[in-house]
Amino acid sequence: MNQLNPAPNEPTHDEIALHAFLIWEKEGRQPGREQTYWLQAEALLRQTRQQQAEQAAKAARTWPPQAAAAPKLSTARAITPAAPKAAAPKTTKLAASRDVAVKPASAAKPARKAAASAPARKALARN
Repeated sequence: MNQLNPAPNEPTHDEIALHAFLIWEKEGRQPGREQTYWLQAEALLRQTRQQQAEQAAKAARTWPPQAAAAPKLSTARAITPAAPKAAAPKTTKLAASRDVAVKPASAAKPARKAAASAPARKALARN
């Protein structure tokens, strides 16, 4: 096997060296066991890669994913509820045939005195 292009599941020299170093440090940096740490790191990496490959193969066999694993996707557009509309102010409809001028209460003239003189009442009645 070529060292520059290892098989996809084979760990590289640098990966093995790093893992061997980590194992060596974890076990208290014991001298004289370099080969043991190297072989242990190599076996651990191969086992991990093998498990990953098996999981990937299993996932590929069960394609498409089960309904429990992932929700089904629809090609239809999702319908989202519309935002609630603001309430329109209430208005009073008046009959269209009437010619009635409606004045707001604040613009109404003050009430006239009840005891108006007789000549004034006659003048009002003429208009």
